[in-house]
Amino acid sequence: MASKRTPSWVVAMRKGLTGLNGEGWTVRDIRGRIQLSVRFDDGQRTSLVLDIPWAGTSQADLLAMAARLKTLMLEKGLGLREAYGLLIGSKGMQTEAGELNWGEVVRRFEQFKVGSGAVKPSNWREMYRPVMEQALAALSASPRPVNSKVLLERLVASHGGDPGSRGRQLRLQYTAQLLRFAVEQCAADRRWEPPASLKLYVGIRGKGKEFTTPIKDHQVVRLLAGIENPQWRRAVALVACFGLRGVELAYIQPRGDLLYCNYRKRTERCPEGTKPRDIVGLDPDGLAGLSANLLAQLAEQGQAALPEAARRPERAGQALGQFLGRQRIWRELVDETARTPSTDGAGQALVPYSLRHGYALRAHELYGHSPRVTAALMGHSLKTHSDTYGAWTDREVIETVLERTKAVAARRQLSRVFG
Repeated sequence: MASKRTPSWVVAMRKGLTGLNGEGWTVRDIRGRIQLSVRFDDGQRTSLVLDIPWAGTSQADLLAMAARLKTLMLEKGLGLREAYGLLIGSKGMQTEAGELNWGEVVRRFEQFKVGSGAVKPSNWREMYRPVMEQALAALSASPRPVNSKVLLERLVASHGGDPGSRGRQLRLQYTAQLLRFAVEQCAADRRWEPPASLKLYVGIRGKGKEFTTPIKDHQVVRLLAGIENPQWRRAVALVACFGLRGVELAYIQPRGDLLYCNYRKRTERCPEGTKPRDIVGLDPDGLAGLSANLLAQLAEQGQAALPEAARRPERAGQALGQFLGRQRIWRELVDETARTPSTDGAGQALVPYSLRHGYALRAHELYGHSPRVTAALMGHSLKTHSDTYGAWTDREVIETVLERTKAVAARRQLSRVFG
């Protein structure tokens, strides 16, 4: 009896698979579907049944699937079943033109981030979503980026911000997270893997940046007097009296005569973050007892003493800046400060962080605390304190020392004349 002849389309399919993926890749019919098998160099074998019909019209689908499976197995070190599971999980990720559906990638990225608890829904809306929209616009613009590096370069060119700025850093970090998710979870091509380091794209903050100045105590008095909202008046006063970063408003609680701050600032140089700290309030000149009064209000009302936006870690710092920008007195102080030259003739800029700067200056000049003590109160290292505040503390302290020296010299002169 003659043996059953193998159909020509089966022969062609097997030859095509061997030519594409090499020896060891074979197929056969299992209940009307294609079973794909791989034999490795050590003789071990693995198989799975694909969701592709055993038919002559399936050759193109089989070869496309096999090519992607081999790439994933080689690049990611996956087994056949793991690679197939990743591809099946990424169904719907392709457009009709066969390109990666980045809108769907972003949607799944949001589900992953928010669903895992890594990012709060409000943080996604306010921080991640604007960056995702910028990335999608860049990905769809002509000519379309062909890899991660081109995309990152385009984002820098379109939305970059100043080199080394926090906004630029976050924009690139969030985009890199999206790209890494696309490669690892959506079977995106390896060319979309982001660089291991983003330093080249983030850049370095220039040394010649605008000089920001500490707010003076008489300006604090004037500012607080002009704030009508009692919750925001407390928030601004707390930042000024305790030298807080804006974000730290969401991490504070009274502890007797001290303010306890549980915020950890993480940087590349200090990835574990700064330590929680107790802070001594330093009343501005003309506002004696303000720090103790603020602690009492916090003890009585808790976080309800502060505006709702200032209680949210992802919003507190930004909300403080936005609130101050709407205050007439603050805008007046900003304009007046910009018109006042410093001792070296350089212009000055009053910014929300000037409230924290003012605490450092007050600690040195009015209360006589050493840089080491002040750095501990402010939650950073002595080196950071010196690097950040050294320039203007030198200016301010030198001015004060000069005036005191002149006064002492004048008294001595009078003593010699009338003594």
